[in-house]
Amino acid sequence: MGFTDTGFVRLMKSKMAYLGQRQSVLAQNVANADTPNYKARDLAPFSFTDALREAHGGPGMKVTNVSHIVPASMAGVNAASKKMNSFETVPSGNAVELEQQMMEVSKTALDYQTITAVFHKFMGLYRTAIGK
Repeated sequence: MGFTDTGFVRLMKSKMAYLGQRQSVLAQNVANADTPNYKARDLAPFSFTDALREAHGGPGMKVTNVSHIVPASMAGVNAASKKMNSFETVPSGNAVELEQQMMEVSKTALDYQTITAVFHKFMGLYRTAIGK
């Protein structure tokens, strides 16, 4: 078993993939802020239990039809998006609140930076343990 095959590293990859997917969904919301009848979307919250199960070799995303193509960015834990609750809808039917979306983008970026810092710290401890 190599270092990159450890459950912890796979768990970190799952969380980082989730955060990347979430940034993509939030970017779509911001890009469609003026699109009539567009409703903001978000990913289901990151499930540590599901990610841990997947990190230890559990089943990943299931394809229900052989003709479905799953892009790499949507593979893994929490790939399904859902509509966000909106407190404001403009007359055109658009329910994207830019301030809320930008706060979520900032929070997601901060979470990604935190996970990256934890990973770098882990790598430093690993290097110390192997004597490098």
